[in-house]
Amino acid sequence: MTDSELLEQQTRGQYAMSLLENELLQEALAAIDREVMEQWIACPARDKEGKEALWQLIKTSRKFRDILTGFIETGKLATAELNRFEKPGFIRRVVG
Repeated sequence: MTDSELLEQQTRGQYAMSLLENELLQEALAAIDREVMEQWIACPARDKEGKEALWQLIKTSRKFRDILTGFIETGKLATAELNRFEKPGFIRRVVG
């Protein structure tokens, strides 16, 4: 992986972390989860399609968080890789 790709992953990870740490985004995601769960609980047992649609909304909300968390972890790995190259005595082979 090139330095520019590692730097891009690092930047994306930092941006994803700033998004997940954003209070307004956290509040909005929590509101979605809360509202969907309330609708799911209030949904009649006979409305299996309605319950399934609401369940999919919860799963999508969680998947959104998981994707951002994945970007954060990838960014941390990229940072570690970039830092590894900066250690004294490390000789980096450049392939052209």
